[in-house]
Amino acid sequence: MLFTIGVETPKNENEAFGLCVPALFNENYSCYSGADKVEDIVPMVTDAIHSMLETMVEDGFDITTIKDLGFMRYKNQDDFEFCDSWLLVDVDITAYFGKRQRVNIVLPQYLLDRIDQRVANNPIYKDRSHFLALASQRELVGSELRY
Repeated sequence: MLFTIGVETPKNENEAFGLCVPALFNENYSCYSGADKVEDIVPMVTDAIHSMLETMVEDGFDITTIKDLGFMRYKNQDDFEFCDSWLLVDVDITAYFGKRQRVNIVLPQYLLDRIDQRVANNPIYKDRSHFLALASQRELVGSELRY
């Protein structure tokens, strides 16, 4: 999942980069982190995201409802006015969706070929199963809005 990350640039050498993940903010949770160096931003915020997701799952929170609204939405919110930069971090959160199960499905060959071509040409997807899982999640979220 792509997460929008708000970054507060340090004002002096004794401060760290402040990091926040607005998609993981609600009435019960908030996800913050910090990094001393620019190259530490992604590892630190990724670790914070994993820690927050683990806590949410342990608490019984349905993480399939998490939606990232994008920096254009977040930058105008008072809660994130301290952020002077924004970036996107891709974090694989599928491990938090529960145990994986093998299923037997039937698809036309042309569709399998198109899926395999997309997977081969896009590093976002680990394999065919990962592609199908992400496509299913997008469709299911979309169906909630349509019906």
